[in-house]
Amino acid sequence: MKTFITIIGLLIASATQAQQTGFYYGSRVGLGESLFEGGGIQNPTGKLLWQIGGASAYQFHKNVGVMADFLLTGRGTKANGITEQGGLTGTKEYAFNEKVNVLSVDVPIAAKLSVGNGNFFFKAYAGYSLNFHLGGAQSRTYDDSNYNADHGFTNKELTGLETMDQGIVYGLGVDVRSGDGRLFFLELRKSQGQNPIGKLNGSNMTQQYFTLHAGYLFH
Repeated sequence: MKTFITIIGLLIASATQAQQTGFYYGSRVGLGESLFEGGGIQNPTGKLLWQIGGASAYQFHKNVGVMADFLLTGRGTKANGITEQGGLTGTKEYAFNEKVNVLSVDVPIAAKLSVGNGNFFFKAYAGYSLNFHLGGAQSRTYDDSNYNADHGFTNKELTGLETMDQGIVYGLGVDVRSGDGRLFFLELRKSQGQNPIGKLNGSNMTQQYFTLHAGYLFH
């Protein structure tokens, strides 16, 4: 309730105060879902994605600005599939579950347009993200315990991971200025990889994600 009253107070105050131009800096955190496609991954599904790090912006005008972040990012994907193994009695199928994880430093840079009144602004932004990969791992567990003992693995290093990939990034959000000058924000962000994040099983693999971000900026 206290938070709700604070937000209402900020909206009321927005009628008499204007968003300031200039440089902003602060931090942000994001949670969402990532997905890898290609790389011979069978039936990929989303996996938890997290981001945390620094945020910055430069406001040229109350409606026009740029954004740049520096974010430690954990992304990955889940999957399930079948391995076929031939033998004297024919071919047998072994079902498995799989996880692929990559740790990166993402640097998204985007142009921002804002529309609002006073201290409350809706915003939309779009740009490009450079994603620098620190490392990755793959785990696979077979349902058949005997087969898994010989062929399953945990946290196997992704040796085909590229040093960097790039992606389009875009989103929508709101900015609210508090009485002490801080700018609080809430955003929905989407990113789509434009080149392979690396190779898995001899094939190129790409990534995408969707996140909810929150944070604050000092002016």
